Amino acid sequence: MKLRLASLLGAVLVAMLVPVPSAWAGNWAVTYPDPLPDTFRAGQPYTVGYWVLQHGSHVSDGELGATALVFTPAQGEPVVFPGVALREPAHYATAIALPHDGSWRVSARQGVFADYEIGTLTVPGRLAVTPPPAPMAWGEKQPWGAIRPPIAPNDGGAVPIQTIAPSAAAATPEAPASLGAVLAVAGLVVAGGAVLLVGGRHLRRRLREGA
Repeated sequence: MKLRLASLLGAVLVAMLVPVPSAWAGNWAVTYPDPLPDTFRAGQPYTVGYWVLQHGSHVSDGELGATALVFTPAQGEPVVFPGVALREPAHYATAIALPHDGSWRVSARQGVFADYEIGTLTVPGRLAVTPPPAPMAWGEKQPWGAIRPPIAPNDGGAVPIQTIAPSAAAATPEAPASLGAVLAVAGLVVAGGAVLLVGGRHLRRRLREGA
């Protein structure tokens, strides 16, 4: 009984000490589409390029994972177009063909990061892009040449930002963790406290019996 209780306590403590995944800890990303046609038409194929930048300004620190563009109509199921990696870091492309006219909500799946809302596409018509959040300054020059994100924040692009050292950028408060992450961590803490409480009562009882 003592061994089983000790193992349970150890498992709970280990779970409480495991770091929360980076996407839960406040890390975030932005998807920037490359220049798009002025008019999209139903049934017409288009190749769409896009960039997935961590903090809206730099290539992901780790392995990003699978990406995709998701088109969700006002009624009906979303249509998913998986992306393929291009030669440039953080650059992807996918071929799309929308089945019918109407309004489509456009979002991006960003691998380990949360989905990102790009904007609304009217077919026939064009994409109205939702203004992205301000990119976080990042001191390291990014590996882009003539082919670069539409904003290219650290390379004299359309939205230049003041760069700061990576160590200082890491200390900058990030976006709040998701509610799911907070609840998950809180659940671990509550579970650990409950197990410790029960274990403490059991241990005190055994000590009294031994006495």
